[in-house]
Amino acid sequence: MRATRNPWFPRSLVVLSLGAAVGLGAAGAVARAKDPSIATDSGASLSATEAAVVARTNDARAKRGLGPLSADASLMNGARRQASWMARNRNLSHGQGVTENIAMGQSSASETVADWMRSDGHRANILGSHSRIGVAMARAADGTVYWCQQFR
Repeated sequence: MRATRNPWFPRSLVVLSLGAAVGLGAAGAVARAKDPSIATDSGASLSATEAAVVARTNDARAKRGLGPLSADASLMNGARRQASWMARNRNLSHGQGVTENIAMGQSSASETVADWMRSDGHRANILGSHSRIGVAMARAADGTVYWCQQFR
């Protein structure tokens, strides 16, 4: 599936789908999240950008009275594989098996989460009854940024 422009959003987004990661390597170096407000399981480490996506997502949930999502190592790895695959193949598409939000072209975590929150399907995923999250960002050779969020 090739990415297409959606006239309702400033960047291409694919509305609600189920997806899973394709096993094709992690996207970049990772450091332990510095934000103490982001709960992580024992194996989850986040880059600053990944921590920002989780924080913006949890901010959106808090505004609606919902509890925060905690970063999950398995979902982080899955999101990294999917974002890396999309960037390598320059193809915005879902995998199979987990609830997932994907996007391309946004320049920051804040812009990406804001775009997802303007989409009914993506917003439903963010505000759903999940407790865990994995997120990633990967940059294609041409500079296009691909984003992935997975939930459980």
